[in-house]
Order: sequence, then C-alpha cells, then structure tokens
Amino acid sequence: MLKFFMKKLKIDTKTKIIDSAKKLFNKQETLSVTTNHIAKEAGISPGNLYYHFKNKEEIILFLYKNLSKKFESLNTFESLILSKNPIQTMHQNFEYYGEMFYEYRFLLRDAMVLMALYPSFKKAFGTNQYKRIQQIEGLLQFLIKENILKFPPEQNLKKRAKLHWFITSYWQVFASSSGEVSKESIKEAKDIFFEFMIYPFLSEKGKKMRKEIN
Repeated sequence: MLKFFMKKLKIDTKTKIIDSAKKLFNKQETLSVTTNHIAKEAGISPGNLYYHFKNKEEIILFLYKNLSKKFESLNTFESLILSKNPIQTMHQNFEYYGEMFYEYRFLLRDAMVLMALYPSFKKAFGTNQYKRIQQIEGLLQFLIKENILKFPPEQNLKKRAKLHWFITSYWQVFASSSGEVSKESIKEAKDIFFEFMIYPFLSEKGKKMRKEIN
C-alpha cells in the first residue's frame, strides 16, 4: 500500500511540474522561464523538481514527446484514407490539431530557438518532421490516386509536402513576430492551408466533397 502511495505521489509531482512548465512556457518566452520558476509554480522545492528532471531541456523534450504522442493517438492520416469524404475529415482533423497546438503553443512559437539551444529537442523535432513530411507526401499520392486532388504534371510532390508542413508547423513563428500565438493565428494557418494548398487543386469529385462540409 505504501509503495503504491509513493508511486502515485511521484506521478502526481511529475504531472504538477509538467503542467506548471507548460503554463509558464505558454505565458512567457520559454527562455525567460527557469526551473526555479517552474518549481515555485508547482509548489515544490527546486530539489524535488531535479529529482524528476535534470534540467529545463528534459522538461521541454518531455512536453514535445507528449504532443507527438497526442498527435499519433488521433490516427489522422489513417482516418483520412478510410474516410468517405477525405476533405471533410481533413477539416475535422485540423480542428483537433488546433486544440492541440494551442495547448502546446510555446513549442510552435519558440521552435527555432529551442532547436538552436537544445540538441535533444532538435533531434526529436527533426525525426518527427521527416516522418510527417513522408506521411503528407503519401497522403497527397492517395488523394491524387482517388481523383480528389489534381496537380499539374510537373508538380513535385516532395516539395509540396514540405510546403504543407512548413505552413502548418512554422506559421506560428511568423505570427509571434507581430503578436501572440492565439487560437485566431492557429485558425489563420488552417484557412491559408486550405485556401492556397487544397481548394485550388480539387478535382470535380473533390469539389463535391467540399460542398458536403458542414
């Protein structure tokens, strides 16, 4: 019983640290937040924080992996392929992305700085980026095969997949240069993605699917 209680206490403390860090990182610039600030926000001593995480880099990496796991759990690429209306499903998926990205908005806003400072974060981000671009390219191939999207013959899908990723992942860096990352700026990225990357290339079949969107 005591062993179970101690294990639960350890998990609860770790959750407190993570939740407090995420709150502070979102509210302020990530660079200005220290482990002492996080410990104070969590209501624990710095020593207790260091029992769970060696440094701020570990906390940031943990949060990034959390975001990646949440993304994976949505199975959004699989849902698109199995959907009767992939365009509608894509819209729904972007709503889910928006909620997630807002919850972890500091990671989008400060990604470039974090990669420059923390090698472990840069490695994880790069690995994830490569995987997502491959998935996007595969999805584009599927939508072309199903006659939902139609691109010019000379279109380079690898480059287009990279551009898709760039808009969805780096738009908030741009948004933060003139204001705050907000639900509105995240929605703006979605609107730009569909307006310039999807809608102009819909086939007749794809246009019918668009009309069915609620």
